Amino acid sequence: MWHPSYAAPKPTTDELLAFGAQLNRTKVDFLKIDVETALTFAGIAMHTEDSVKRLRNRQFARKAYDTVVRLMSRVDLSDENAQILTRKLRRLKSELQSLGEVF
Repeated sequence: MWHPSYAAPKPTTDELLAFGAQLNRTKVDFLKIDVETALTFAGIAMHTEDSVKRLRNRQFARKAYDTVVRLMSRVDLSDENAQILTRKLRRLKSELQSLGEVF
């Protein structure tokens, strides 16, 4: 007995390349957003008098810092994006150190 095939058509090479490029852009955007979020957390930590809030936001900022550093090597960054992320990570590291983080 013959059964019809319901398999999806295989993507073309161009479609796979386009998907890979879009995935990389999404990863780059994630890293940029994550480092900006970390800078926001660090800023909150630096300007609050509440020690619990300071610690919590410092920890959030450090976790984001570590995540961005770890994931940067898995993303194809343009020179411009690499410079942006490196500059922001340097700033974030400095702020975290001023909050008591040890690297």
